[in-house]
Amino acid sequence: MFRFEHPVYLYALALLPVLIVLVLGANFARKKALARMGNLDLIQRLMPDRSPERLRSKNILFLFGLFFIIIALSNPQWGTKTQAVRRQSIDVIFALDVSQSMLCQDIAPNRLIQAQKLCQQLIEKLSGNRLGVILFAGEAYMQVPLTTDYEAVSLLLQSANPDMISSQGTSIGEALAIAQQNTAKSNGNRVVLIITDGEDHEARAESQARQAARQGMKIFTIGVGTEAGGFVPYTDVNGMADYKRDEQGKPVTSKLNAEVLRKLATLGGGSFFRLSSQTDALSDALYDKLNKVEKREYEQREVSEYRSHFQLFLLLGLGFLLAEFLMHYRRPEKTSKAIALLNKGLKTGL
Repeated sequence: MFRFEHPVYLYALALLPVLIVLVLGANFARKKALARMGNLDLIQRLMPDRSPERLRSKNILFLFGLFFIIIALSNPQWGTKTQAVRRQSIDVIFALDVSQSMLCQDIAPNRLIQAQKLCQQLIEKLSGNRLGVILFAGEAYMQVPLTTDYEAVSLLLQSANPDMISSQGTSIGEALAIAQQNTAKSNGNRVVLIITDGEDHEARAESQARQAARQGMKIFTIGVGTEAGGFVPYTDVNGMADYKRDEQGKPVTSKLNAEVLRKLATLGGGSFFRLSSQTDALSDALYDKLNKVEKREYEQREVSEYRSHFQLFLLLGLGFLLAEFLMHYRRPEKTSKAIALLNKGLKTGL
């Protein structure tokens, strides 16, 4: 494999044809000026130490030097450097509730946006650990398997919304089951962060939490919303904004089910946290808890990198420039004397 690390510098190679044209133009102008002074052969005999060949050689050396310097700046790379990286980390799964009730505005601007903000702060703090994402509502789906690609995790969580899962509800149990399935081969300690209002959960959640704890997975729950609750925004088929309503036509009130989430955290050997409008303090508290979870060492897949070879081209470029600097415009003294004697002999013969 071959590439240039900084290919933008290759645009400077366009200067070389311009310099060549300028050098040829200067040589042509010099010859024209000498021609106006007299016969070129006679002028050359009068200046035996002047060497047009050396001037040409100096120009060629300078151009080659400039060429290799530009190539060196672009940093040509080829081959690979392979190394095994060992890390200590925990595996953290973000299980984010994207049900319609997460749009409730009992915490401003709404529950989902505050939850996403918390997730982004935690991603920054958890650098060095493997992260994954599960989105759930009435069903649960693994969106990002365990990875160190934090940009992918962040992008997915930022774009999460209720339209991504059609069936409504709060399937915490299914989210826990998927987390177990997708981390079964993990060598590290596993943590699931369940971020939800806990409303409309199914009975499976508690039994699944016990099973997860038996398999060494810790469960932390983050309750989003208030126990007073609020109405759930809803857009009808005509595109009109309204609130979700029950069979009697009354707006449905969505409340935080803190009791259920607290119990799940206890069963899972973790802790329960309540998310309000202030996410900074909560992210710090959560990170402190996660940081106390024992980290295990694992070997990350081998990392291959290109080897840089700019040094070779830099050395060549500097060598050509140094040769151009040390080369004189004039011929060596012995050569000049030989040419002078030859000219004298030609004159005597004439």
